[in-house]
Amino acid sequence: MTGTPADSLLIKNAAIVTVDAELGDIPAGDIHILGDRIAAIGPRLDVPGAEIIDGTGTVATPGFVDGHRHLWEGLLRNALPDGDINDYLRVVNATFAPAYTPEDAYIGELVTALGALDAGVTTVLDWSHIQTTPDHTSAVIAALRRSGIRAVFGFGPPGAQDRGHTWPHGIRRLRDEEFSGPSDLLTLALATFSPEHQPYDTAREHFELARDAGALITVHAGLNGIGEPDQIERFARAGLLGPDVNLVHCNALSDAEWKLIADSGASVSITPSTEMQMGQGVPPLRQALEAGLIPSIGVDVEVSSATDMWTQMRILFGLQRSQIFAERHADPVSALVTTAQILRCATLGGAYACGLSARIGSLTVGKQADIVLLGMGMLHSLPVNNLTSAVVHTMDTRNVDTVIVAGRPVKRAGRLLGVDQAALADQLHAARDRVFTAAQMPPAPVAGSDG
Repeated sequence: MTGTPADSLLIKNAAIVTVDAELGDIPAGDIHILGDRIAAIGPRLDVPGAEIIDGTGTVATPGFVDGHRHLWEGLLRNALPDGDINDYLRVVNATFAPAYTPEDAYIGELVTALGALDAGVTTVLDWSHIQTTPDHTSAVIAALRRSGIRAVFGFGPPGAQDRGHTWPHGIRRLRDEEFSGPSDLLTLALATFSPEHQPYDTAREHFELARDAGALITVHAGLNGIGEPDQIERFARAGLLGPDVNLVHCNALSDAEWKLIADSGASVSITPSTEMQMGQGVPPLRQALEAGLIPSIGVDVEVSSATDMWTQMRILFGLQRSQIFAERHADPVSALVTTAQILRCATLGGAYACGLSARIGSLTVGKQADIVLLGMGMLHSLPVNNLTSAVVHTMDTRNVDTVIVAGRPVKRAGRLLGVDQAALADQLHAARDRVFTAAQMPPAPVAGSDG
């Protein structure tokens, strides 16, 4: 579901927000893409034979990188609007998940991945805990490949019913059969549990399995009211944390644990909507920044959250600044988060979480060309007086004009390429109805929702 890759693409006359510390923002310039890489960035580039993409009136940015999402839940959007974390575990993991067939997992995954691309998310860390059978695993991997998105596939637990799966030991088979290509858009992770959620020795075994397979490790950690205090500190001091570990949420960690995470090189993913709505704790942007980290931002669960990165960025920006202003009388030293920092979290921070910061996350010569062009001509985002502020604060999914993944256009002129949205909607609704019926939880009827 992607456009045909050109050997040479030239984006002409775009404003450019590079998220590169040396290049900064460029009011008007060109980007030359050669194959899957950014070959040059600068004014008035002359590239004979290149296919031209007219960037006039757009802002070029790195593609957003979602550091934590459960993509298989696309069938369940809006199904749990008022639920907390216990409702989520009971309704989504224990009731809906066992009702999914591999075909349902495929269509849910595909719709979420395409929706992410449509909204300017070019990479996602998919914490995939729908691995009920090997066929479920094959189905969601196939959906990721079909969509054209760049993804870290987090091979997760099978959920409430394990029907003959081999998690986590099947990660070796996946490495050999599905993730052997070094230039693949898909990379492999083990989505497992921290010592808060399973015995320490089991957690250690899982981490060793992942490292033996050369896979990233991603775990939920430090949620309010879950697990014993200082378990992550114990885990870190045992030497199991490192740059190949991604910790999700981290709402209830001590200052000592934040320092240990930063010293280890581990990454942190924050999911603002779900953490606040579901009672997991206050999103720890302040703690992460003060520890010297660039955390990633994730949508997490679409059963109750907005599916775009703009919502998540704005929640974090307003929350952190509100906290600091409220506390300044006691702690005048604390720094306010900036708009540029928030954009770095949504791009480069996500690249760190995915273990891909050498490939993506900024518009830098030599990195892969994951680029979004955002139209500046809409009334809701005019006039553009500051490029980074416009991207973070006034634009939204309506502005996403063009999306390029590894040099390959997947969206042009506001439309996904190679996607029959009407046919996809029919498949989505049929799968939704099967899952809700099997789970004995029919959806509320909505007039026109299937049209």
